[in-house]
Amino acid sequence: MDQETLLTSLAEKTKMEQESDLGDLEQFLTFTIEKEFFGIRLLLVHEILKPVLITRIPNVEDYILGVINLRGEIIPIVDLKKRFHGTDSEIFPVSRIIVIMLDEKRIGVLVDEVKQVVKIQKDFISYTTDDLSLNYSTMVESVSRYEDHLILNLDLEQIVDFVSSAK
Repeated sequence: MDQETLLTSLAEKTKMEQESDLGDLEQFLTFTIEKEFFGIRLLLVHEILKPVLITRIPNVEDYILGVINLRGEIIPIVDLKKRFHGTDSEIFPVSRIIVIMLDEKRIGVLVDEVKQVVKIQKDFISYTTDDLSLNYSTMVESVSRYEDHLILNLDLEQIVDFVSSAK
């Protein structure tokens, strides 16, 4: 076997190994709230928006900022900073609204800053129990490590549930 054939064979083998490893990866969109890192499964992210005019709604929970009109669809916007820490978010040029879609429902969440999409091996994701002492522990489904950050991965079903029950 000549050297070129050997290199081609090794490249194909490496490519097949990388493709088989993709099944062991989860992708998360990461963002920050109060300098804490959070993640949302990438498959559930519909789009990311710059902050737009939010119409307030009377008699709703204080962490629901209101609604926006997104191409004819009315979408509630949740202030995760208010929900998690009890303080209102300030909107900065890097602030974003992440529109998520779960079970045919769209919800927008206001975050301080969107960071990046990360791929994390399933072995490095630890699913949580209700023993977390965080005031938002029921909304955290898992914790993962990426580089030097711990990422709290949110359970979007819990977010949709608390928005639906608050309406």
